Amino acid sequence: MDTPPLPGHALSGLAAGTSALAHAPWWIVLPLLLPTTAAAITTLITTCSNTRTEAMRRRHEDAFLDKAIQAAHYTAGLDHITRVRQAAAPPPPDPTAQTQQPAEPPTPPP
Repeated sequence: MDTPPLPGHALSGLAAGTSALAHAPWWIVLPLLLPTTAAAITTLITTCSNTRTEAMRRRHEDAFLDKAIQAAHYTAGLDHITRVRQAAAPPPPDPTAQTQQPAEPPTPPP
């Protein structure tokens, strides 16, 4: 896209306006600069907000991943305890083996 060059009188007018603003009192310059300043402030606030949101999201993801890793270690620990207890426990009785009948209690004398 070709932009037409600025005419010479526009450049001289721009230079004169800039020079006039440089020597103008603050109460005249301030309203002229407010739109530019407001846009810059809005951009700064948006950038800070987005950066903060991304940082919070990363912190939450890191915390979630840490909990998942801790849960994996916790589960592995519980599995180890279960295996140790099963190894130390006596073997379960064979269901096909005959069970012993309890002895009859002695009969009292008449």
